[in-house]
Amino acid sequence: MIVSRLLIASFLLGMLTVAGCSMTPEMSTPEAEQDLPDRFEAAPGDTTLPAAAADTAAYDATRWWAAYEDPSLTALVDTALAANLNLEEAQGRVEELAAQFRIARAPLFPSVTANGQGNYQNQPANTGIGGAIGGGQGPDRFEFTDYQATLGLSYELDFWGRVRSQRTAALSQYFATAADLQTARLSVISQTISTYAQIASLRRQVRLGERTVGLLEERVAVTEDRYARGLVPSFQLYTVRQSLQAAQADQPDLERRLYEAQSRFATLLGRFAGEQRALLPDSMTVPLAPEPVPAGLPADLLMQRPDVRGAALRLEAARQEIGVARAEMLPSLSLTGQGGTQSSKLVDLVDPGQVFASFAAQLTAPLFQGGRLRATLNAAEARYKQQAARYEQTVLTAFQEVKASLVAYEKQRRRYREVERQVDTARDAFQAQRDRYERGVGDALALIDAERTLVQAQTRLAGVGLAVVNARLALHRALGGPWTDAEPVDDPRLFR
Repeated sequence: MIVSRLLIASFLLGMLTVAGCSMTPEMSTPEAEQDLPDRFEAAPGDTTLPAAAADTAAYDATRWWAAYEDPSLTALVDTALAANLNLEEAQGRVEELAAQFRIARAPLFPSVTANGQGNYQNQPANTGIGGAIGGGQGPDRFEFTDYQATLGLSYELDFWGRVRSQRTAALSQYFATAADLQTARLSVISQTISTYAQIASLRRQVRLGERTVGLLEERVAVTEDRYARGLVPSFQLYTVRQSLQAAQADQPDLERRLYEAQSRFATLLGRFAGEQRALLPDSMTVPLAPEPVPAGLPADLLMQRPDVRGAALRLEAARQEIGVARAEMLPSLSLTGQGGTQSSKLVDLVDPGQVFASFAAQLTAPLFQGGRLRATLNAAEARYKQQAARYEQTVLTAFQEVKASLVAYEKQRRRYREVERQVDTARDAFQAQRDRYERGVGDALALIDAERTLVQAQTRLAGVGLAVVNARLALHRALGGPWTDAEPVDDPRLFR
């Protein structure tokens, strides 16, 4: 508990402004952090959770999808990361927030402007200033030429920390958006692997379904022959025909699901439906991940999950916005200065005698604005309250998801092993029936039924294998994925 508080506190404190006076309220530790358990614990009577947990230090996040040892899958994930349009949008959002940060920090520096001006006037002497001076006794026209080059400077003293708070809030929003990018990246990787596994599973189920239909057709033919010879009753023939019709009716639905999965896969790769066929290998297997489960400590999870990290950053941004709103209610002091040279002749602009300068200081105090400033502060405080609740909810959801995903993944693994044993048993039974049939002591229907039982078990295994993949991916997402291996995001504080 203490470790978790120190970790998150050190992260948030790194975002604070250390210079000058600040109207930003002090940071407080949300209740969700105060009550963090030291480790994930299994439910009473459930011993699967400790067995699934592994040391996070042994977890290698580098290109974690390569652990499936499927070159085709690895290449497709890389393609999705490069071409997915949702990621492209998220990257654009990060770039936008980087620019917003640079906008927010700009008032920390003086504003400098340069101006060059040339003015020429030619007017009758009896109008304007010419008429006033000449009184009708001077020249008919007056001609004026003026050249000016100036350099202006303005700067608002950030005595109350308003600009610094704006800068920190913008920086927090930037890193929160970068966390959103990592969340989107993890989602695309997981969806790519899941859809790939679904396509592989459905392909196999379609093939096994076709084999089931073929076996039932053989069984119908044998049963019809026996019925014609009076060896079996009619209800047995009807039952076999119904089984065949049911198997035939299942095939279109499997083919529809396969087509939909392939279309989703094309979208993930940033392509139109059908264009992914050239990228998918002819032979596909459901990828079962061999790597251990990095359950780790709650404190580790708190810093690893990008959504938790993003929520903490947005909470910090909301806290800084309160400081901005408070500072706007106080007087502001700005300095302005202007200097340059002025002459009626262009060549005299470089003459030191033509130089002029002016300086001014301005103190502005908001006296009455119809309650706008107070309402702005109230709105900022309300947003902070919302973000605090959202952050705590994100933390609680994170731990619930990890615990549930750990249990679900382990149970799906156990289910897979049980179905594997069913397949082995069915294969042994089919082999025994085939041996009997080849020796002339077995029955054709018994052989067909044994193979059908094997095919059904293999079909069930294909579905359970997909469930294992999805459960493992859900656990990976719950653990925050490869946060430490995320593509680096430029720190906007280093932008030039």
